Parts: sequence; C-alpha cells; structure tokens
Amino acid sequence: MNARRVVLLGIAMVAVFSCEAQSKLIVKILNLKNSNGDILIGLYDNPSHFPGKVASGKVVKVTEKEMEIEFLDIRPGDYAVSVLHDENQNKDMDQGKLGIPKEGYGFSNDATGMIGPPSFRKARFHVPTGDSSITINMKYLKD
Repeated sequence: MNARRVVLLGIAMVAVFSCEAQSKLIVKILNLKNSNGDILIGLYDNPSHFPGKVASGKVVKVTEKEMEIEFLDIRPGDYAVSVLHDENQNKDMDQGKLGIPKEGYGFSNDATGMIGPPSFRKARFHVPTGDSSITINMKYLKD
C-alpha cells in the first residue's frame, strides 16, 4: 500500500509541475496610417534573438487604423514585441535612402533606437499569469 501511495504522489507531482500557468497577451496597435496590407508582429522571449528570431509571430490583414492582436497560451515572463505595417505585403521592411523605413513600425514600450531597432531591454515588458495587454503606437518616417 505504501508503494502505491508513493506512485500516486509521484504522478500527482508530475501533473502539477507540467501544468504551467499560461497567459494571454493582447497587443493594441494604434495610429496605423491606412488599412493597406498586413501587420507582421513578433513576440520575443530571448534578448539575443530580438528583433530577429521570434518566439511567436503572426501576419494579420489590416482592417482598421487601430487593431488588437492576441497571443494565447504564452508562459508568464519577460517579452518584447515588434510590429511592421507591411503595406505592400512583401514580408519585408521597405527602406529608402540611408536605410530609412518607408513603412510603419513600432515596438513594445514605444521603444526607439538611435540607429536601427531598440534593445530588448528598452522594449521589455512582463507578462503575468492571466490576461494582460500592451499598446504600441505606430511610427511612420518620411524619406
């Protein structure tokens, strides 16, 4: 009987530790210039991958000048988000002279970099257990 209790206790502990709490993140995107093209949005959980290799990414058709995009079943922790308004749907940030972006972009915390994207540290935010949201204001530069 003792061996049976030990086995049942072990199974219960595995079940508890494998059922890690999951969260939902809503990203509110404001100030889209128009409803052309797609939103390319990346969620990053690793500073060395930002803004390159996403932990989770989505491509969403732009339907309004303000949009909400949900990331479901993510683990609580520190993240950063990047957004590109891919107006011509070529899956790339179009650039003009001197590498100046021709399409809208934004980062969590409305972070900016001196030249190029901001650091993960500047864009970092914490996702707690449960539901949370962040807001990103899109930026459009002129060439």
